[in-house]
Amino acid sequence: MNNYKKTGVHKATFTLLLFFILGLSSQALAQVSIAPTSLFFDNQQRFSSLTISNGGQQAQEISISTEFGYPTTRDGNLQIVNDSTIAEQKSMADWIKVFPQNFTLQPQQRQTVRFVARPPNNLSQGGYWSRVSVQSNPVSPPIESVEEGQVGAQINLVVNQVIAAHYRTQNANTGVEVTGITFSQVDSTNNGKIGISMEQTGNAPFIGSINLQVTDGSGNTVYENQTTNSVYTTITRNFTMDLSDIEPGNYTISGEITSKRRDISEDKLLQIEPVPFEKQITIE
Repeated sequence: MNNYKKTGVHKATFTLLLFFILGLSSQALAQVSIAPTSLFFDNQQRFSSLTISNGGQQAQEISISTEFGYPTTRDGNLQIVNDSTIAEQKSMADWIKVFPQNFTLQPQQRQTVRFVARPPNNLSQGGYWSRVSVQSNPVSPPIESVEEGQVGAQINLVVNQVIAAHYRTQNANTGVEVTGITFSQVDSTNNGKIGISMEQTGNAPFIGSINLQVTDGSGNTVYENQTTNSVYTTITRNFTMDLSDIEPGNYTISGEITSKRRDISEDKLLQIEPVPFEKQITIE
């Protein structure tokens, strides 16, 4: 009889990927938390750091890696893509160094991870970026800890949290242009779908927020939303509006894009003048 049958241990491993897209961060399912939510470097500041904390009751194996990627919209879906042509021009994944890159974090312990940006010589003006992946994997107890004859289940929850790292040269600048506003009704769900299409117009990604509202003919707000917003190339942000209690008629979609984020201090963001947008729609 082999050891597996003696102990009756059944192993199961689950992997959970939590991606931080558009600067949106969610750590509700993770025992391991990271701060801040973005890293910033420039020609005067080549160093930055993360604090990684283990708030759980089990030791965690931490692994940190960098890779190029950015959010965009393809075929109507929000995706993280790695365009090799853009990567060749804008990726900093190969010249950001991590110390330490792998370590074990005990329960209620925290670790400072330091990053050093080492850009190549004669770097073109503008913004460069990378995705920083922090993977946490619980340290599994040995099989021998399960008494003979008992059946146990070993579940490993692997969490991959991803934030953005940015490097900006002295003359980096950014801008956003709203290229389209769409509205459609989905009769089967009684929802309205709002799409705000945007294009980045500077030499560095835009990081900020977008807020919008839908108002009736009397100026009353029937829907509003405010969220973080990052534009690396082009992207369409989609919003779902519940139409259950909204009377048919003419309405106005309006809002603006600003260089503000609750989780990032203003001095870390490239500033732009607010970009307003507006469109008249009919709800049937």
